[in-house]
Amino acid sequence: MKKKYNCLLLLSLLLLALFAFLHSNLSLTLTRYTLPSAKSSGSFRVVFLSDLHGREFGAGNRRLLKKIADEQPDIIAFVGDMIDEKADEAQVERVCALISAAVRIAPVYLCMGNHEYTYMGKTGASLAERLSQAGAEVLDAGYKDIELNGTPVRIGGYEGYYRTPHMDSADPEVQSASWRFFKEFEDTDRFKLLLDHIPTNWLDWEYRENTPVDLVLSGHYHGGVVRIPILGQGLYAPYVGWFPKYTKGCFEGAEATCILTTGLAGAHGFPRLFNPPEIVTVDVVPA
Repeated sequence: MKKKYNCLLLLSLLLLALFAFLHSNLSLTLTRYTLPSAKSSGSFRVVFLSDLHGREFGAGNRRLLKKIADEQPDIIAFVGDMIDEKADEAQVERVCALISAAVRIAPVYLCMGNHEYTYMGKTGASLAERLSQAGAEVLDAGYKDIELNGTPVRIGGYEGYYRTPHMDSADPEVQSASWRFFKEFEDTDRFKLLLDHIPTNWLDWEYRENTPVDLVLSGHYHGGVVRIPILGQGLYAPYVGWFPKYTKGCFEGAEATCILTTGLAGAHGFPRLFNPPEIVTVDVVPA
């Protein structure tokens, strides 16, 4: 009897582990945040996602696209690492097809991630041009002034360490261009929305306390890849290490608010666990 009980217990644990694994890698969850702002004349909605790494959720990403469409966004933001650094042509085509389908829902704005930069460095590919041709507004250390439901918005994109360009490149010309972008992007009374793939400055170094950007959307940490149940603690984040302090959520500072998504894929070949793929909706509303 005891042997039968132990076998049933083991089977139950194995089934539970399988369910957790499948849920953490195949499902799609939605997280919503509301951000009041004195700069908002009319509410607008942003749906953003990060760290797809070339994955598909349903043929042609139809499950992902349906989730986005159901939110009725005013704009869609792709916040880096949409492809993997080892992407082949088929993967790049899948991401371009996703963009082409997404722009039929709402305008798509995109910043690069570290994997896009590594891919371009290895292949010499003109990736930004491909993504632009697919329909995305590619913001690579650049910005655009738009209006969303009566609210003037300056939307910018940057891959790495905002206001710390020496962390991204030792090239003085690249650093100088980055500093020009920082200065010009911040020099406005518009609502400043920044797509910044790597959140380290805003969270771990607390730049949100003294850097005048209204809303920063970030990814890169993959929610810690494996999340410890109940504690909500991520296990590991790229560039940060074990048991990172920040892996998911909305973090407000004196000058900026940073929203960090867990993204959509695993990291460095490790699958997600207790950490289902995430799409984020942000409603900016009048304060």
